[in-house]
Amino acid sequence: MCQLKHYCKILNGCTVLLLLFFSPLLSASTPLTLDQAERIALKGDPNIQASQLRALAAAQSAIASAQLADPKLSLGVFNVPIDDFSLKQNPSSQLRFGLSQTFAKGDSLRLQGLQAEYLALAQRHSSSLLQALLLRDVRQHFLETLYQQKALQILRKNRRYFAELLISSDNLYSVGRANQQAVLQAELELSRLDDQINQALNQLEIARASLAKWLPMAVETELLTSLPSLGKLAELPTLQQQLLQHPMIARADAYIGAAKQGVRLAEEQYKPAVSLGLEYRQRFADEADGKEPVDMLAAMLSLDLPLFTDKRQDKRLAAQQYDYQALKWQRVDILRDMRQKLRAEYGNWQRLQQRSTRYQRQLLGQAAAHASAALSAYQSGVVDFPTLMYARISELDIRLRASRVEIDLLKAQAELLFYRVTVLPPQQGDKHAL
Repeated sequence: MCQLKHYCKILNGCTVLLLLFFSPLLSASTPLTLDQAERIALKGDPNIQASQLRALAAAQSAIASAQLADPKLSLGVFNVPIDDFSLKQNPSSQLRFGLSQTFAKGDSLRLQGLQAEYLALAQRHSSSLLQALLLRDVRQHFLETLYQQKALQILRKNRRYFAELLISSDNLYSVGRANQQAVLQAELELSRLDDQINQALNQLEIARASLAKWLPMAVETELLTSLPSLGKLAELPTLQQQLLQHPMIARADAYIGAAKQGVRLAEEQYKPAVSLGLEYRQRFADEADGKEPVDMLAAMLSLDLPLFTDKRQDKRLAAQQYDYQALKWQRVDILRDMRQKLRAEYGNWQRLQQRSTRYQRQLLGQAAAHASAALSAYQSGVVDFPTLMYARISELDIRLRASRVEIDLLKAQAELLFYRVTVLPPQQGDKHAL
């Protein structure tokens, strides 16, 4: 059964590697969705894999920490004469076989195991935190890549329009219906668009390279152009309340729990440690009166005597208490910092919602109507060519800004989702549900 599990783990690992390194060949023609990106990143991230393994290691160490020390076996010969090394001449010569066991001070053993369990719990929360951070980073870079991809599409579409406009202006100039300035201005705007497209390509390559940290296929794979749905967000007070269940706070609580057990463990050091031993002693030489020797049995009890505690136990207890208080204050600072960032991100998200609504309901329609009216007026000879160019450039700028606001809104939502992450329900038998 263990071998089967081992082979399954190897097979899963090979599957992830194949997915990471050969996905560019397998899915080059299929647009990548955000859900797919998240799943691939979570499965293939080495930091998360290492963190999960450290959590498993800490759980095993917690079990070992609560066990008694190994018993000690002793075997030896005593009172052996060095002239002939005979065991049968001296009645005091003995062969001794003993077994001893040391017991921890007071309740130290249980407290050690409990402290180790809290540290293992902290490591599990660290793994959950790494997953939340990875999802946030992947979403941010995915959305930025998506914006650069959409901006490039908008620019290329407008370039085709300006190229047609240049041809039209050149034809009108050849028949005397337009001046040379219109042709030159169309050429200038076309060159500017080419430069913007070049810049957009550069930014797209940078964004894809950043995303490729988790998704190697992102360098060559197009992203799905439709905007992803990230789910609904609760009101700010609800999000602030959920911070108490965030892995970052849960990890701090686990460290505080471990430190508290450290204080209790230091208090146990004022108690004596107990060691019990049993020894069997075999004799070989006859007694002085000629009687056959009788084997002996010895039982021993030893105690530690913590009599002078001012420079050992007292100092260790004080150190543990200081560490415990420091971790509690550190948790307060972490929670305060998270609340401040949450308020800032929530305010940013609300303002972006308002801007996105304004672009969708007003600015985009107004810009398109303005550009269409300018084209009709130009064709009718009512307005000049610069007016037409200004209207078209204004529409292009508003479309780019609208796309930027849409992506920034989703990025702000992705940031808020990081603060909304809560600790998963504890597994059955978990003593430390926080």
